[in-house]
Amino acid sequence: MKNIKFLLLLCIFIFSSTTYSQRKKFLGFTPLNDTVKTETEGNFFLPLLYYTPDTRWAGGAAGVHYFKLEAKDSTGLPTRTSNIQLLADYTQNRQADLWSSWNIFTRNENYLLKGDLRFRNFPDKFYGIGNNTRKEQMESYSYNLIQIKSMFLKKVKPDLFIGFDYEFEKEYGIKTSEGGLLESGTIRGSKGGIGSAIGFISVYDSRDIVINAQKGMLFEFSTYLFNNFLGSTFNFFNINTLYQKYWSVKKNHVIAFQYKNKFNFGNIPFIDMATLGNDDILRGYPKNRFRDKHFMGAQLEYRFPLFWRFGLTTFAGAGDVFGELQDLHVNRIKYSVGTGLRFVVNPQEKLNVRLDYAYGREGGYFYFMVAEAF
Repeated sequence: MKNIKFLLLLCIFIFSSTTYSQRKKFLGFTPLNDTVKTETEGNFFLPLLYYTPDTRWAGGAAGVHYFKLEAKDSTGLPTRTSNIQLLADYTQNRQADLWSSWNIFTRNENYLLKGDLRFRNFPDKFYGIGNNTRKEQMESYSYNLIQIKSMFLKKVKPDLFIGFDYEFEKEYGIKTSEGGLLESGTIRGSKGGIGSAIGFISVYDSRDIVINAQKGMLFEFSTYLFNNFLGSTFNFFNINTLYQKYWSVKKNHVIAFQYKNKFNFGNIPFIDMATLGNDDILRGYPKNRFRDKHFMGAQLEYRFPLFWRFGLTTFAGAGDVFGELQDLHVNRIKYSVGTGLRFVVNPQEKLNVRLDYAYGREGGYFYFMVAEAF
């Protein structure tokens, strides 16, 4: 069934790139002569169609709206492109996932606004806690999720922003597998709950293009406090670090590096634990394949053009989840290697769709997404 999903997405990708891009400016695709030098706003839209055993037939759409808030006069500083991403799909099993995220620079980059808004009613998989769980331990569960994140950051010097975030999440309507660990109630958070937190955020962002950086650096440090006095069911806090660096070795040839960690302390519900496996860092593992209190991981990627609007990427990474430092073992570190095809749908903003194949300790997986992994 995984191959069916991949082939359907590949057909949509080919149709989108060969049909839409031959028209005059449609849904964010620019014309073949690539005359977009002065364009500061556009949209990209991609229909989705797939089939999996968990969802049966499913359809939806993904899209990106990008824009630039120019300075009001010539004395203003250049403002980088902002973007708002949207994703919606609905399945034959009446499952829905509605998600939006935004990264907005105000005029002269005086403020940076970031956030997420999501409603999710989708099945998930739980393999236990720790970095040595087996795939055979997998049990299915489903739950409803409402999530809101809203960051407000003020520029304190060029490229450096400091501010606060409020995060709210509610998990409810949890349905678990009969006889599983989640049904037993021994796993914290298996009955649902509310997470409400305030966070302190510091961001240094010198990337030239947020959607697909060619050079520059992103460093984010954040810490969140979930507490009863904020309305949270559980009391815990976490510390997060994200570091991304981009080198332009020659025209359209980019080396990209990413490091990420999440450290949790306190009474952490399993849904909020650090996880390993997704379409961004350490591709090659199912989403949430491993989870524990803490996570550290890094990856390196080389991106280069092939011909016309097509490009290629190769990548490798390593990392793991762990409860204590002594839980980390060299023979259990998770690795990921892979390659991917890129198609540029907007040359000016370097907006890509990507088709990746990543291989890890337990096999390989395909990923078809809008925009780069990082």
